[in-house]
Amino acid sequence: MKGIVRFINASIGRRLSIGMTSMLLAGLVLSTALFVRDERREMQEILYEKAKTTMLITSSRLSSVFADGDLDSLSEELQPVVEDRDFAYAFIFQDGRVLALATDPDTDLAPQGNLPKVGRLRAGRNALRVSDRSMELLTPIIVGGKNVAGFGLGVSFDLLSRQVSRLRWRLLGITAILVSSALAFIAWWTRKTVAPLMELNDGAEEFAGGNLTIRVKPRGADEVGRLARTFNQLAQSLQRTVEEKDQALRQSNQLYSNLKVARARLSRAERLSAVGMLAAGVSHELNNPLGIILSTAGNLREALHDQHPLSEDVAIIEGETQRCRRIIQGLLNFAASGEPHPQEIDINTLLHDTFMLAVRDERAHDLSVQWQLDPDVPTLRADPLQLQQVFLNLLMNAVDAMGGQGTIRIRTGVATEPRPSAVIEFDDHGCGISAADIEHIFDPFFTTKKGGTGFGLGLAVSYGIIHAHGGEITVQSALGEGSLFTITLPLPFVQTAAIATAAVR
Repeated sequence: MKGIVRFINASIGRRLSIGMTSMLLAGLVLSTALFVRDERREMQEILYEKAKTTMLITSSRLSSVFADGDLDSLSEELQPVVEDRDFAYAFIFQDGRVLALATDPDTDLAPQGNLPKVGRLRAGRNALRVSDRSMELLTPIIVGGKNVAGFGLGVSFDLLSRQVSRLRWRLLGITAILVSSALAFIAWWTRKTVAPLMELNDGAEEFAGGNLTIRVKPRGADEVGRLARTFNQLAQSLQRTVEEKDQALRQSNQLYSNLKVARARLSRAERLSAVGMLAAGVSHELNNPLGIILSTAGNLREALHDQHPLSEDVAIIEGETQRCRRIIQGLLNFAASGEPHPQEIDINTLLHDTFMLAVRDERAHDLSVQWQLDPDVPTLRADPLQLQQVFLNLLMNAVDAMGGQGTIRIRTGVATEPRPSAVIEFDDHGCGISAADIEHIFDPFFTTKKGGTGFGLGLAVSYGIIHAHGGEITVQSALGEGSLFTITLPLPFVQTAAIATAAVR
């Protein structure tokens, strides 16, 4: 029962259809019942009037028979009466007994018991006794002003019942046709009325699910149509608000990202500047003492024979002094304030020359390269020696990361956003850089190499050179997945205009 109630309450259309159908069916059934009842009553009244007329005529004839004393012909007088299909039987009674009886052979009806005394019957006022199947009328037979006998007439309801039954079935057939037609109309009308509401409901569910582009087609100018238009306006307004919010959020995120990059660059530039000034001063101050130490150690080595116990210590002093001088030379290179000497260079040619220079180092004998060079990269105005130093640093770092052997991919191309630039990529499959180290990879004296094989100045110097050329160097890396270093160098104005023109075409 609860399931049926839930099923009905789940839809306005179902409630409308069931309600309207129930009301229509109840009205038709009630009207049919009332009509059949009234028809039955009317037909009974017609039979009653017919019976009264028949009794009036027949009782007058029977009075003549009693007056003549010919009682043997009473049954013959009754026989024509029962030939009428509406009359089941006719009889004459006296003193509680039946004197003559005529019946319709097609019926089993008989006079009802407890016949009244003849003296109690009144002329012009028929006594009426009604049962389920028949109606019995009683009237006196008067001779000389006295009631000599009684005449009874039984009216059968069988024919009436059959006629009422046929009438009922006809009405039920008409009712079924009317109900079917009404149901079809109600279904059509309900669908037409409820369909816009269902569309609006489906649209609201999709909208609640996150589809802000959903719109409902307004149908008509009634309340549902106005509600659909209001829904569309609300959805459009909310969609516009959300899009504006998302756009503002994207702009805020972009500004925040740009701010973080700018702050990182500024912080790195400040650190490099401070370290550069310190390195320049310290390098000049240490160079002379180290030169003296190295010269004195050389004199000691020459004065001592190879087997002297101190000769090994002197060799250590010379080696460490040379190492200090290399560090100082790196500092001087890092802190060099000289301006680059730009000239027209072909990046692809410079990369080939740098690779040939790198493989001369015994560490890079097993290094191979996969070239993906764009022949349409324009020439640049840059210092070739400084750029070669950067390329050589990246190649040797890749060699160290790959353990002295492997393949490095070198790619060149042109980027148009955020400004036209030449792009150079160095992609290796080495050990990679951890997320914690990658933030400091361009800091001076920061190195991931083990065993003192690096001073941590190569990438810092490379960063300074690329920055001095107005470009940018970035790295993408993860432990065990290799590293990708990307260099972007701005193109000259004339070449920038040519690239823009080609893009328009």
